[in-house]
Amino acid sequence: MIIRLLLFIFISFISINSFGQVLNETNARAELEKRGYDADRFEQEMIKKGVNPKAIDTNNPADVARAQKVAQEVMVILDAEKKSATKPVTQSAATTSTPQSKIEDTRSVDEPTKVANQTKDIQKAVKDGATIEEAVSEKIQEAEKEKLPSAKTYGQHIFRDKSLKLFRTAEDAKPTKAYVLGPGDKVAISIWGPTQENFALEVQKDGYIQPTGLPRYYLAGLTVSAAEALMASRLRNYYYFTKENFELTVTTARTLNVNIVGEVFNNGTFNISAVNTAFNALIAAGGPNDIGSVRKIQLLRAGKKPVTIDVYKYLQNPILSQEFYLAENDYINVPVAQKTVTISGFVNRPFKYELIDNEQLKELVAFAGGFLANALKGNLQIKRIENDSVRIIDVNFTELEKSGRNFNLLNGDIIEVAQINENIKNEVTISGAVENPGKYAMTNNEKVSDLLKKAILLDNAITSIAYLKRYNDDQKTVRYEFINLDNITKSQGSVDNIILRKGDELIISSKATFVDKFEAEIGGAVRNPTKISLDIEKNLKVSDAIFFAGGLTADAIEDFAYIFRGNTDDTKTQEYIAVNLKQALSNPSSAANIALEPKDRLVVYSKNTYADETFVKVAGAVRSPGEFLYNPTLKLKDLMLLAGGFRREASLDRIDVYRLSFEENKATRVLAANLRMDENYNLKSGGIDFELQPFDQIFVRTAPEFELQRNVFLNGEVKYPGTYALMSDNTKLATIIREAGGVTNEAFLSGATLARNKDNIGFVIIDLEKAIKNPKSFENIILQEGDEVNIPKINNIVSITGATRAYELYPEKITAQGKIQVPYRSGKSVKYYIDEYAGGISKDAAYNKISVVDASGKVTKAKGFLFFKKYPKVGPGSEIRVGYKDVKVEKIKGEKEEDVKWGDILANSIAQATAILSLILLVQNVN
Repeated sequence: MIIRLLLFIFISFISINSFGQVLNETNARAELEKRGYDADRFEQEMIKKGVNPKAIDTNNPADVARAQKVAQEVMVILDAEKKSATKPVTQSAATTSTPQSKIEDTRSVDEPTKVANQTKDIQKAVKDGATIEEAVSEKIQEAEKEKLPSAKTYGQHIFRDKSLKLFRTAEDAKPTKAYVLGPGDKVAISIWGPTQENFALEVQKDGYIQPTGLPRYYLAGLTVSAAEALMASRLRNYYYFTKENFELTVTTARTLNVNIVGEVFNNGTFNISAVNTAFNALIAAGGPNDIGSVRKIQLLRAGKKPVTIDVYKYLQNPILSQEFYLAENDYINVPVAQKTVTISGFVNRPFKYELIDNEQLKELVAFAGGFLANALKGNLQIKRIENDSVRIIDVNFTELEKSGRNFNLLNGDIIEVAQINENIKNEVTISGAVENPGKYAMTNNEKVSDLLKKAILLDNAITSIAYLKRYNDDQKTVRYEFINLDNITKSQGSVDNIILRKGDELIISSKATFVDKFEAEIGGAVRNPTKISLDIEKNLKVSDAIFFAGGLTADAIEDFAYIFRGNTDDTKTQEYIAVNLKQALSNPSSAANIALEPKDRLVVYSKNTYADETFVKVAGAVRSPGEFLYNPTLKLKDLMLLAGGFRREASLDRIDVYRLSFEENKATRVLAANLRMDENYNLKSGGIDFELQPFDQIFVRTAPEFELQRNVFLNGEVKYPGTYALMSDNTKLATIIREAGGVTNEAFLSGATLARNKDNIGFVIIDLEKAIKNPKSFENIILQEGDEVNIPKINNIVSITGATRAYELYPEKITAQGKIQVPYRSGKSVKYYIDEYAGGISKDAAYNKISVVDASGKVTKAKGFLFFKKYPKVGPGSEIRVGYKDVKVEKIKGEKEEDVKWGDILANSIAQATAILSLILLVQNVN
């Protein structure tokens, strides 16, 4: 059981392609060794990680999932050990260790995502009621089915395209009445009606069931139907019920071992639910392979005659599958197919088929679903291999059907069914001036007059001559014969009334084909621009065209219109004819009412075409500034109302008007005027309205120094935090702090910050302490609208980051953030903090890169002159930063990045430090 469990856990995480047989200890150990794992070591490592295989409940998905996780961790450990053991020492060794490389290359390990998906599927299957063996077996079958090739012979597809499935023990599909009971099956017996009783029983190893207080009843070997009849007759001795009030069903089918051998993809022994028939069982083995038979599959059972399974009979009647229920240790043998033939072309199901016994050509056509409607049955071609050569045999299938005979086929025959010639043999065509042009069926000795009766001539048909297009004897070239339809109409016996042939086309022309169409076009300022047809006499005139177009629109210019007339002698030019439209309409008999000619285009123009749009503009302190179309009726008051009226900040005493003055032959000038208006949009200059002119620009000025409240926000350690209005243009930082009641006792002034939102400036470095102590100092900056001042509580912590030895002194959990936090001590220097708390600077530190960032964000760097250093002050909330030296590394040609000799760099650094120390001692001696 332990080995079976280990294999189950193991198989959930590795490629399952090689597993297709019953899980047993021998197979488990063999597979583990094949994969390079020692079963005993595998178990020991799992116990070390807190999972004892002997104590796992395999029916509990949670326990199984935990065991799978631990098994995966064990696999990682064992894989790492193997890789380290086989890892080549040098490059040359790697190239020569062929066996090791081969092991690593051929070993199959699933991707993590695929492994996780397989594990989830197995867990879900177990949770749904499947046994562990069934769940694993399903994953095996899925993996194998993904590799199966497409079917070569008809019938193989049901095993490769999921037409059939392998049922689980607890599957919803319950055994039918034809199911044969055996030890391990669980049955339920229900009695209802006057007497009610329910039994849940299992068929024991000896083949019996025994309800409580009743004798044994042997059911093994009986079908469900027979067992139900037996139990009904026996239990009537103890209970009263009718036939309709009794039922025996199988609640859980047993599992059994079935051996599948022969021409299948996976030979072996499979543990499956007994509810499966032989057809379902073949799914576990992948079904017959490309050379396996689908017609002579043998079901072998000890003490019984072999039973032949024919997939074609199953496809015709799937109920037959119930005749092939399995028993423990049954064998299914798939032999090689002996006779396969291929049929292609115009049949419903072209494919390769397996034939047996006396099946020949007729049976093959039936298997293929019969012929298509356009199949040529009079000449089937059969390609056959005989005497090491290929020959063709022609078979008239129609004659075979009539005579009742068949045609013998041999293994490897290929039958090709051609298509009939779809050219219509009795078709003639008529086109042109007839009511019903198209194709017509031709009868024997049919003449032109017969075709004319079907198509019916149009009134404008030219009957003096028609053309009959006829194919020559070569059926490719054509000739035309002339026919006088008038002669045919007068006498049916006319020589023009010739007999029609296959493919003839009678072409009848129309009189309209030989007549030009006269049209003129009218457009522009008319109600319905259109094209009108002209008569041959050309007596339609301009007034008539206006009438057909629905008359003139209201904006039409009546003084003139234009006719654009093409020049027949020069098609690239046109003639322009001016029309006095007013006179043509008022006096149609006048010369102004010009007669229209074909292709004339009469255009009536609109007054808007000759008018310019002018605007006036209003801007400034109005609600909806913009441009407005000018009209003499537009007054100044109207303009202000259209612009939404004055805004609150508008200065009604200052409205500026700018006017463009332009006169003929003079330069343009700009004139200005200043107006005053009241709240009702009337002028204050005696009520006389101001006349607007085109292109006037009106600007309503804003009241001097008008401004809404400007607010700033105080947050943190002030007595009254919140929003404050700036009382003047030059309100300063200290003033707002004073208005907020001053700072609290816990205020940390050095850490105060100011964020300026205006123009996206961001944070401004301030020194609030100086600003409050000395309001005249430059730190007391002028505030602007939207400023946010934040004053934190006192911070007595100092941070140290960078190139110090803190990482050598403190555990990782303290230095995990890249810095250490230490208490603030007043008056202490940077050097004190670094030496006292950080263990001094590291060997990679740069003295000139030591800086202090105070609580307000201001950065102060250390200063030095020659060998003298002046470090910045450290205040509460400050951060001490120790920078690293700049290391310039020149890579040696041919070296990799990891080959850089850091020892040489360190030696250079020591040499530089020694030189500097010698220089210091020299200076001290001189002093």
